[in-house]
Amino acid sequence: MKTVFSGCGIAGALHYGLPDPTQESPGAHAVTAMTEALAHRGPHGAGLWERPGVVLGHRRLAITGLGPAGVQPMTRDHLTITYNGEIYNAPQLAQELSRFYDFTSVTDTEVVLRAWQHFGPHGALQRMEGMFAFALWDEHIRCLYLVRDPVGIKPLYYHRADGFVLFASEVEALLASGQVPRRPDTDVLARHLLCSSTLPPDRTRTLVRDVTAVPAGTFLALHPDGRRHATTYWTLPAPGAPEHATDGADRGEELRGLLARGVTQMLLGDVPVAAFLSGGLDSSAITALAASAAAGPVPCITTAPPPTAPAGETSTDLHFSRLLAAALPGRVHHHLAEQEELTLEDLDAVCDLAALGDDPRHVTIARNYRTVHELGLRVVLNGQGADEVLGGYVGRPTFYRHLLDVRAPDPRTIRTLPGSRQIPGLSPAVLALRATAHQEVLDFHAGLPGTLLERAHRLLFHTQLQRILQFEDYLAMRSSVEARFPYLDHRLVEWAYTQPFHHHIHPDRRQGKIHLAAAMRDELPRTIRHRPKAVFPHQAHGPLQAALARIATDHATELRNDPLIDHLFVLPSALAEAPASILWPVLSLWRWHHKLRRTAPPPPHPRQARIASREMVR
Repeated sequence: MKTVFSGCGIAGALHYGLPDPTQESPGAHAVTAMTEALAHRGPHGAGLWERPGVVLGHRRLAITGLGPAGVQPMTRDHLTITYNGEIYNAPQLAQELSRFYDFTSVTDTEVVLRAWQHFGPHGALQRMEGMFAFALWDEHIRCLYLVRDPVGIKPLYYHRADGFVLFASEVEALLASGQVPRRPDTDVLARHLLCSSTLPPDRTRTLVRDVTAVPAGTFLALHPDGRRHATTYWTLPAPGAPEHATDGADRGEELRGLLARGVTQMLLGDVPVAAFLSGGLDSSAITALAASAAAGPVPCITTAPPPTAPAGETSTDLHFSRLLAAALPGRVHHHLAEQEELTLEDLDAVCDLAALGDDPRHVTIARNYRTVHELGLRVVLNGQGADEVLGGYVGRPTFYRHLLDVRAPDPRTIRTLPGSRQIPGLSPAVLALRATAHQEVLDFHAGLPGTLLERAHRLLFHTQLQRILQFEDYLAMRSSVEARFPYLDHRLVEWAYTQPFHHHIHPDRRQGKIHLAAAMRDELPRTIRHRPKAVFPHQAHGPLQAALARIATDHATELRNDPLIDHLFVLPSALAEAPASILWPVLSLWRWHHKLRRTAPPPPHPRQARIASREMVR
């Protein structure tokens, strides 16, 4: 069976109580507005479905041919779904289910519906391999399910108010409904400034008050009478070595098999699948495996070195990515994503209302995704997750400083967690929370299973990795590109976390990811397999500081008059002369607040929404 895949944006509403079926279902105008706000996530089609008390909206990014078979929301019998993601084992599930149902499309969306119908929520989710976020309405029991994939690759946010629940793929879409107050959650903001956006342990909270993220590996059941409950259907396995992994060679072979299977599945689709190639071990492994499995040459995108880099530099990503391209003649097409001067528009482009954009590398990452789009591509393989899952941060100074601080924290000297920068200029109101914010992370770490190292390994998965996935999905979909993550196939993740953590580390070199280096022994040159871990390329400090200073100077009055900035920072008298370490978070926060306060276009009148919905599903 050849299955149709599509990445998407989803939105919807559930109203409490049982509306009069003769009256117009409330919320269609709000869902239409949210769906339109997600157009960048799905430029190839839109749909709206409504019944008394429930409305579902959908935008489609076509990865395989766009036709009536892929129209969403999709209904089969008593189940209706609006779905974002890819189920990579959909052909196998469809074959199993074809004994009981006649499939009328070749979409993985229909496979999800039939699996849910046949196996129930738990049984279906245990069988699905992929990344997804979806809302599913069961008319028989009048229940709306909000579901996220095990690892949390695809996002889903919701707002619960008196009388209704709204959900969407992005916080901005929720605000476009006109039903969600545009109020910052200053408590969460303070924690992001103190611990960076990567470390707060409660990943359900967003920077917008009363907007919540559905947790990874969880489904929420919402009923029109107000009842709700959350069910966790997947968690990391308990620590411990699997019995069949007896030595390092076996573990390398196991990892290679898992990674190759994941890469092969993620090449599915009728459009070419590209790969990000930095020339490091993680991306090179994916590129080599994709080049072996793909029907034609794999387009590869490498970030160009900054203009200040010496010509002919042999330690850059470009140098190592060219080495790999030379080792795979005719099997890759190499492209460069050029770095450009930072602008205010760049700051706005990386501004996700769900979390603070406190990492300057986001601008470079966003430009990489734009390069994918400009090349006419829609799907790219991404190497994120390898460091968190396979022990790649071992040997980095921040990793050990963090462990030492967790081992013996000193309340007299606690500022922020090591590994996150100390942002100067924070206000007394923020600094008053620093000991509490730090202790929350320490307590979360202490409650994880395993040895000290294994707990740190798991902490990265539950905190830093979730933030990475959040911004990767946001930045990719802003350019109508779907990112796929072979290292985050949940079977590979389960394998990695059942290994004792010390098995991931070379005992003498304090180097992680040794299984990955072993797995790729026959595919990658030794210089790439043992290349030291490098920082992702981004603008050099000098040009970055100059660009930030220019923006601060041009908009100094707006910055100083922003009430949120005033609450969270004590700004220096000469803002333009402040170091980049303060300018970046201040400017990022200012643009975040600007976007939050920006007046959204009013939702269309309900009558207009009805007309729009009919147009969408034609």
